[in-house]
Amino acid sequence: MVFAQKEGPLSVSLNPKTGFLMAHRETMHHLVKNRSNVVELEFSRQDNSKGVWSKLLKYPSKGTALVFQDYGNPEVLGVSFTVFRFTKFPIVQSDKWGFVDFRLGQGVSYITKKYDPFVNKKNIAIGSHINGYVNLQFAYTKYFRQFHIGAGFDFAHISNAKLKTPNQGLNSLTGFVTIGYNVDKRNVYSNPKYVPEKLEEVRKFNKWQFHFIFGLKQNLPDHFEARNFGVAALQGLYRKNLGPLWDAEFGLDLVYNEANRWLNDIQPRPAYEAFLLGGYTGMALSLYRSQVYFGLGVYALNPIDPAGWVYNRAGLRLNMNENWNFSIGIKAHVGIADHLEWGLGYRF
Repeated sequence: MVFAQKEGPLSVSLNPKTGFLMAHRETMHHLVKNRSNVVELEFSRQDNSKGVWSKLLKYPSKGTALVFQDYGNPEVLGVSFTVFRFTKFPIVQSDKWGFVDFRLGQGVSYITKKYDPFVNKKNIAIGSHINGYVNLQFAYTKYFRQFHIGAGFDFAHISNAKLKTPNQGLNSLTGFVTIGYNVDKRNVYSNPKYVPEKLEEVRKFNKWQFHFIFGLKQNLPDHFEARNFGVAALQGLYRKNLGPLWDAEFGLDLVYNEANRWLNDIQPRPAYEAFLLGGYTGMALSLYRSQVYFGLGVYALNPIDPAGWVYNRAGLRLNMNENWNFSIGIKAHVGIADHLEWGLGYRF
């Protein structure tokens, strides 16, 4: 309690939700049965420390949430249990009228039913019990001194980035109400827009950045059982600073994808045909020591062409110090996941 008063108000929220599973592919309509019901327990702390990031983001809140979700089709999809971290960004702030927030979260989810060729062939969406989780939320909340109430809607996605096939993923859209307890009343950021005099006050900016990327990919079973193949890549980026929060990124991707060699044939294609070369451009949003990145690329070299010439990626980087960072993200082809990327980056 003393820590909360020093660093910012703590709050606990209970968020019951209801909505529906989204059949985002034609082959998934049979999975949508009944309403999807969710119960979420959220723990958050407002950052009103008056530090650089606190002022730039206008007193955001950070926290952890625990989620239980029923997808409305227990025989095929079961239920899921999720834990995730989030940052809540205020859009509108008023003591009198309340708060409108955007929440961005990511974590890990365990789903009880997955695809099985013998006992659960209908579950063509999820091939593993353990999956990644992404949550986007808009919410209105009215705060009183010790309690708060509100409502909103959110989008949730789980998938394993093709570590285990099938992997079409599950998307759900839900509406919710929230009721919670506050250790102290939430603070309003009422100062004029904060603009740091120098970028170094916020973060160390480096124009050139290189990433060594590794991953695993599983092809759909065809001639034999599905198995994992290695993926390795070298990415070089030139970054253009657009302000304290945003960077534009331009770069090249050199990729070796062993899974492509075994895509259509029992005998693998020559190893040199598994190399891909692409040009990439994207954006990166800095949040404390992390960066959320996303972008689009086009291949100049793509001999096997398993999924087209356009690719996209999204993920999270954690800056360990001024030079080194660790990243985890998803590389996809127009929204269809290709593989999960783990990266180790060096910033000059």
